[in-house]
Amino acid sequence: MQKIEEIIEYEFKNKNLLKLSLTHSSYSSENCNENLEFIGDLILSFIVGIYVFKKYPDKDEGFYTNLKSAYVNKNYLNSVAKKLGISRYIKYRGIKPSNFSDFIESIIGAIYLDGGLKKAERFIKKFILSNEMDPLIDYKGELVKVSRQLSGKLPSYKIAGEEGQLHNKKYKVVVSIEGIRKKGVGEGRRKKEAEIKAAKNLLQKIFPEKF
Repeated sequence: MQKIEEIIEYEFKNKNLLKLSLTHSSYSSENCNENLEFIGDLILSFIVGIYVFKKYPDKDEGFYTNLKSAYVNKNYLNSVAKKLGISRYIKYRGIKPSNFSDFIESIIGAIYLDGGLKKAERFIKKFILSNEMDPLIDYKGELVKVSRQLSGKLPSYKIAGEEGQLHNKKYKVVVSIEGIRKKGVGEGRRKKEAEIKAAKNLLQKIFPEKF
């Protein structure tokens, strides 16, 4: 516990909160990090939202939303967790979790309950907001807006191909808008990843100057 406290630069009064924040549900379904993760997610969104609003007072709501999304994104939080070496301190059974973003959130929740909002804010600013991030565009959401404007309907996603074994699949997705000849194509290890890339591809074809 002392080592992880040195890493996150916070000493807990209640050590059990720290232990709980690092306990995966596979280790104990009743005493795990999920409730702390919920609280941490709320605190993280609040602190990041205030931060981007104050830092860029002249931007619009879309910019704030996309930049906040970049900071609370699971992939980014996972990279923060890996940089801190959080995985070495997680208690789990069976297969080790592959994404550690939830533990960043549960640590934030634990710090908040143990030391209050200011301490949680200090952790967030030190380890999450210290990196300059570009706004994370919600390409699927943007395509929905465009599709409704152009056709009045939602975009259509279709799987155009699958490769590889069950545990290592690669998907190819094609997305289209009714009445628009251009189509977007994307590939990824997950269907959602392929859909996001396809949506981005179509947006770039329709509005190359914007996307």
